[in-house]
Amino acid sequence: MELEHRKISSSSNELKSHPDKHLMEHLSNVGALCKEIISSKKLSMDEYVDFDVLQDVAYLVGISHDFGKATSFFQKYINETDELKRIKLKNKPETYHGFLSSLFTYYVVKEYFSSKNLQERRYLKYLPIICFLIVKRHHGNLHDALDETSDFGEADKAILEKQVEFIDFNKINDIYNVLFSKVQFNFDCNFFRDKILNSKPIYVYGKLKGHKKHYMHDVGGEGRRLVRNIDEERSLFYYFIALFLYSVLLDADKTDAANLKPVRRKDVSNDIVDNYKKSRFKENESKMNKMREEIYEEVMSNLKNINLDRDKILSLNVPTGTGKTLTSLSFALKIRKRIEYEKGYSPRIIYSLPFLSIIDQNYDVFNEVLGNPTTDILLKHHHLSDVLYTTEEDEFDSIDSDVGKDVLLIEGWNSEIIVTTFIQFFHSLISNKNRSIRKIHNIVNSIVILDEVQAIPHKYWLLLNKTINFLAKHFNTYFIFITATQPLIFNEKKNEIKELVKNKEKYFRELDRVKLHVVLEPILIESFKEVLKKDLIENENKDFLIVLNTINSSKDVYDFVKELNIKNSKIYYLSTNIVPKSRLKRIKEIKKETKERKIIVSTQLIEAGVDIDVDIVYRDFAPLDSINQVAGRCNRNFRDTKGIVKIFVLKEENREYYKYIYGTFLPSKTENVLKDKNKINESEFLKINEKYFEKIDIEKSDDESMSILETLEKLKFEDLSKFKLIKEDYFKIDVFIELDDYAKYVWRKYCEIKELPPFERRKEFLKIKKDFYDYVISVPKNYAAGFEEGVINYVSKDEVSNYYDAETGFKRETAGEGVLIC
Repeated sequence: MELEHRKISSSSNELKSHPDKHLMEHLSNVGALCKEIISSKKLSMDEYVDFDVLQDVAYLVGISHDFGKATSFFQKYINETDELKRIKLKNKPETYHGFLSSLFTYYVVKEYFSSKNLQERRYLKYLPIICFLIVKRHHGNLHDALDETSDFGEADKAILEKQVEFIDFNKINDIYNVLFSKVQFNFDCNFFRDKILNSKPIYVYGKLKGHKKHYMHDVGGEGRRLVRNIDEERSLFYYFIALFLYSVLLDADKTDAANLKPVRRKDVSNDIVDNYKKSRFKENESKMNKMREEIYEEVMSNLKNINLDRDKILSLNVPTGTGKTLTSLSFALKIRKRIEYEKGYSPRIIYSLPFLSIIDQNYDVFNEVLGNPTTDILLKHHHLSDVLYTTEEDEFDSIDSDVGKDVLLIEGWNSEIIVTTFIQFFHSLISNKNRSIRKIHNIVNSIVILDEVQAIPHKYWLLLNKTINFLAKHFNTYFIFITATQPLIFNEKKNEIKELVKNKEKYFRELDRVKLHVVLEPILIESFKEVLKKDLIENENKDFLIVLNTINSSKDVYDFVKELNIKNSKIYYLSTNIVPKSRLKRIKEIKKETKERKIIVSTQLIEAGVDIDVDIVYRDFAPLDSINQVAGRCNRNFRDTKGIVKIFVLKEENREYYKYIYGTFLPSKTENVLKDKNKINESEFLKINEKYFEKIDIEKSDDESMSILETLEKLKFEDLSKFKLIKEDYFKIDVFIELDDYAKYVWRKYCEIKELPPFERRKEFLKIKKDFYDYVISVPKNYAAGFEEGVINYVSKDEVSNYYDAETGFKRETAGEGVLIC
């Protein structure tokens, strides 16, 4: 870097990009980082773009993205030391550098293609406009392609031309002569100045009708041609190449601006799970453990049969409780080593789950297997996870660490194994948001394990099929779907997905842990309680799990069971009506061995992979995949006595409870496959599941998937901000419950933080965010009269008894009186 500084005049070195950094240094670093990130990838995109060309384009984007900071307006702002003056200068439109930089990038990339005779290549001719789009919004979120390239407002044009007039092009040419030489490319920045300041005559039928600035004609025309071309192509290439290059630029820019060193990749032994199993699990010849080991060995033996060029979408479809978590981790580590040896790169492993309730559980397993590693090896990332990033070389103190830098490293997924949610993963793939998209280049070339994929709404199956296929085929990203109930996102019969357990029918057939009793005739909840009472008394030594569809019905049944005063029984209540801290504590208690029998009353949150084992389950009617999940909590470890799962259709006077939660489409398919069977053995589950998902596949609507795919293809980025993988059917109000002294301390800190300036506020809140949300519940608006929308409502410790029951949580019936807002 020092050598490059000597090559340019000292006056050129006066230009700054940041208070502590020269513009030349920043552009050079970001360009080099962009190229380095691309060069570390193995892509299969030859039909679209040559790999060496893509590297050069990334470099050119990197060195051009802050061109607009060379204006005297920006330099005055960046060198100002008086804070009030600095804020005023920052808000002046002439200081904004994104639009000017994006136009410069457009002409640079366009001229580069022309110099290489690539400008008419089918997919390359629109890459300059893609680069324009991503540079323009590298400090914000992506906007729609057509809007961004349409005719610019008069005020925008005036500011742009004023900015160009206040650039010293002798200095800027001095800088860029050095930067362009690295790709054997010459570009005269004076050419760009002329493009901005000079006009082009516009003729209509041979008659002069006026003049239009060159850049308006070039960018506007090319933007319209791009959108028309996309309409005809119907390809995801432009969307994913935009996301990929945007991700690369964002990460390189933020890394250099924060003076971070790129995180060095770490090795993880591919035998680590084998070694863990040997040390942790001694000889155990139980039927369940023998089956787990058989499945494990079959999956590992299949490793050699994987064609790394073709078999990129894989399935681990085996019964619940058969060790899918450890098996999938071990397989991923072993195939990672194969890819490293045969393909020359080491994929990150991304383990994604649908629900927060099981993130911690699975993360803890991985943490134990890996021997409590640092964050650069194993990272947990969701909206409530810690904001401390650690490495072997440099472990920050959790209070004094630079939170901003830690967040950058965490949100960029700079770790070998990442445990995260479906929301984090899919909202990165389908997004216009800067912070979400930054991690895309680390999803490229990764191994993605999607656990409990049956939780993905069927309306998005086609969307996921198309996007995952593109990532697998062109970005060499491998996917492993793991579930006991495989949805038809990919069809094994059509060879769209490769099953890792060829003998899966055998394992489903041999397992006979539970029997399903199905009563499809609707029953009032009062009658249901009497049936339950009789069963609880007659089976006094059996653990029960009772799963209801609504919080109100679950509270009703819990109060009923408690009033029975059954001896030698511990009764638990679980739902989202309880603050997360208490919920997690109860789940840990439930999992402990006790002499007392357990009766657990819960909403469907218990289905989400919570690792418990009971003798008898009662379940209000639900879609078949939910019934399967709850059946997986019954006789999980294959004891000699068969478990019983009883399904009832509970109703109020006029409506079944399941309709409030699930609607009618999935329940109707469930009723269809269960209607001729009163009792079903577990050995029949696989065939029934297959029939269920086939019915869904035939009758589901792909309209929403098609609509989003069209949005992706047409680069209508802003519409993507509306995408939600899991949608709430009703508005909710957030309420902080000051349950104990620590909650009191956290709330006081929160109120102090709210008074800080915006940047400091975010930084300080990140330090308490996890603890803060341990005390927050989301209450449906119609049960929170008197509480405010759009703020965190507060119930003080003195008023907790008015609003919150220690056992069943928020008192919906009394909400709305005496609420305090900080």
